[in-house]
Amino acid sequence: MKHPITVIIFIFLLAGLFPPIACGEGPSATGPVRIKADTLSHDKESDTYRASGNVEIVWDTITLFSDMASLNQASNEAEASGNVRLLKDGDLLTGDRLRINVGTEQGEVINGDLFVKQTNFRVRGKRMAKVGKDDYLLEQGTFTTCDGDSPSWKFTAGDLSVTLEEYASGHNAVFYVKDIPLFYTPYIIFPVKRERQSGFLLPRIGSSTKKGFFLDIPYYWAISPSQDVTFDLELESKRGVGVGVDYRYIRKRGSEGSFRGFGIYDTQQERFRGDVAEKHMEELSSSLTFKSDINMTLERDFYRDFTVTSGIYNQQILESSASLTKNWASSSLAGEFKYIDNLDALNNRETQQRLPTLTFTAIRRRAGSVPLYFALDSDFTNFYRAEGQRGERLDFRPSLTLYEALPAGLGLSVWGGYRQRLYNAFGAESGKGYHGDGLADAGALISTTLARVYDTEWGGVKKVKHTLIPEAGYRYVQEKGQDTLPFFDFNDRVVGESMTTWSLTSYLTGKILQNDEFPAYRDLLSMRLSQGYQLSGSRRDLLTLVDEGRPFTDIRLEARFNPMKRLSVSTDSRFNPYRLDFSTAAIDADVTDDRGNLAGVGYHFSRGQVEYLAGKVGVALVKPFIFNYTGRYSFDRGAFLEAYYAVEYKAQCWSIIFSFRDRPDNREFLVSFALAGVGAVGPMKAF
Repeated sequence: MKHPITVIIFIFLLAGLFPPIACGEGPSATGPVRIKADTLSHDKESDTYRASGNVEIVWDTITLFSDMASLNQASNEAEASGNVRLLKDGDLLTGDRLRINVGTEQGEVINGDLFVKQTNFRVRGKRMAKVGKDDYLLEQGTFTTCDGDSPSWKFTAGDLSVTLEEYASGHNAVFYVKDIPLFYTPYIIFPVKRERQSGFLLPRIGSSTKKGFFLDIPYYWAISPSQDVTFDLELESKRGVGVGVDYRYIRKRGSEGSFRGFGIYDTQQERFRGDVAEKHMEELSSSLTFKSDINMTLERDFYRDFTVTSGIYNQQILESSASLTKNWASSSLAGEFKYIDNLDALNNRETQQRLPTLTFTAIRRRAGSVPLYFALDSDFTNFYRAEGQRGERLDFRPSLTLYEALPAGLGLSVWGGYRQRLYNAFGAESGKGYHGDGLADAGALISTTLARVYDTEWGGVKKVKHTLIPEAGYRYVQEKGQDTLPFFDFNDRVVGESMTTWSLTSYLTGKILQNDEFPAYRDLLSMRLSQGYQLSGSRRDLLTLVDEGRPFTDIRLEARFNPMKRLSVSTDSRFNPYRLDFSTAAIDADVTDDRGNLAGVGYHFSRGQVEYLAGKVGVALVKPFIFNYTGRYSFDRGAFLEAYYAVEYKAQCWSIIFSFRDRPDNREFLVSFALAGVGAVGPMKAF
């Protein structure tokens, strides 16, 4: 039976004319088997279909294309030749000739080429046997994640075993860059997974003033869908051999945590050095939460010698805490242990600890039918240190607030409260014994909201909503002498004040229309100006120096400007109206594009304390190179605090990064490699 036109046969529907396909001992196809070809015939004696010309055989999620093919129902075997292509879920197997069982999907292909779409993984072999649903055996195999007949890198092996979603392993492997062999290994294992996979990650090589030549060899272990860990072996010519671990996990109900540690026997200083860090958050119930954040080091200068991350290598304190919080509809109770390690001190015996602090908070609740609301803030703290003053403090702060709507859209809030502090102190003469002290405070705030929408033609911004919120307030805190009280922190020396304040907050929100889609909204500008006038009392500002005897406070400007999606300018600065200059200034600007280019600059100044300029630049205009620079310059020191340079050569399936970090006490050069698809670490899954 031959036809010059395309013929489609649904075998399971024609069971009355042809016997069903047998599956032997293996599983059968789970759906209909369709054969489509220019010419199709059936041999009743052998129960075999033969097809030629644009052959297409479909079963389950698999499609087989070829010039010629046959399908034997008795053995459930299909054979194909000429431009063979086997397509499954986007993955593609090609070859000269193919034999496959349509039930078990086992068979072999001559001169086969396997392509895994999601990871761009490519395997080639002179003979490729499919021994399982996702298992392959190859003779004279090659694998890479690069495109083209002459890939940028590849591994070859005399024999290769591949299991999709698991690993590829082989013997007598050679690594090539283009056609140049670089190294040989008698055995290799290579992850072939779409998600997280265990295995060695690419090493990092570098040289440092403090470490000497160093080599970091990481191994990643995907323990389960909700756990993974990375082990590091770091070889340092000046310091010795270090071992690191970084473990992450997630649990039910959103609970999660991590543990990180590093240890090394420092051959230069002849002592063991290291640190550990742990974080955990456990949702014991919908209203009960446990958190811990532990950071510890064996000695005080560890981070200066072994950490390169900005903000960590020169940190002054380590803070550890553990807390338990219970929430109700309108209140909460929390207990926290907090331990501080002062790294700048010779030892930690005089560092004050909070072991523990108990906090009870009742949020504002309406009292009766009048618009009067009651709130409570309270805490009990046990202060401890090995040397110096110790003791306990109970801080109890109830308050009442009245909310009232006034004519002309004005809103008024008036509050009053009383702060009672009770002490038991010992270990020092000042403030020793039992003490009690109460302070009254009160205040009022009146405000309104004005808004208007404007039509614009600024790019894709079609409408702009301007919101203006003026506020005026008054705050009173009773002024009392507190020198006889213990001094644990600044809550023991509350500054009395009588101060009026004003503020003006402005928002610009843009309505953006693009390509007839639903409109998007973006905050184009948010800005707040504020100032106070001191009628009596004193002031304290921990961020900058305070001008005593001057009633006006600094004018504070807080602003964030986003004229475009990828451009942001922000500031938080204080201007002194008497000196006519800035007491503090913090200005940051960042711009990026969708091609990898970026630039940023930040200026930070505090009168009499610090002044520095930070900048970063990323340039991806000269493909395939990407250049990055970050630096911080201190004006008060007249020198750079840090400079970091990096250049990355990024190809389609690999990249190499050369970086140099320059600090006053250390210079470090690092080389990092990356092969696409090798050592990729994906997100974890919940249970």
